[in-house]
Amino acid sequence: MKEDGSFIASLLRDLGASTVLMLAFWGALGGATNALTTRMRLREALRHIVLGGLIAAGMGSLSALIVAAWLRLPEGAIPAGGAVGSAAYLVGVFGAAAIEMILARLRGRRGDDRDA
Repeated sequence: MKEDGSFIASLLRDLGASTVLMLAFWGALGGATNALTTRMRLREALRHIVLGGLIAAGMGSLSALIVAAWLRLPEGAIPAGGAVGSAAYLVGVFGAAAIEMILARLRGRRGDDRDA
């Protein structure tokens, strides 16, 4: 039984130290902020929370590079400040909206092609 307890404790410790889970957490909080500020229905809010977490986790540390370029921060500003969580939060806030906008444009183009 001690082996099971140590395995579970080790697994939980590794999950707690996981960068991906930390990014997903901050991304989900960003999605929640987006949902709260735009006053969505519960179903849409949950979708934005999940999408924020998934997008931030999926982008990983690339989100820090994108946010640094977007805000025109000096090179090394995000790693030096430990702001990877902040970058994941911003990706969570804007990620779902950006994907929706891209999909709407793609659908619009596809609709234009059908009309022609």
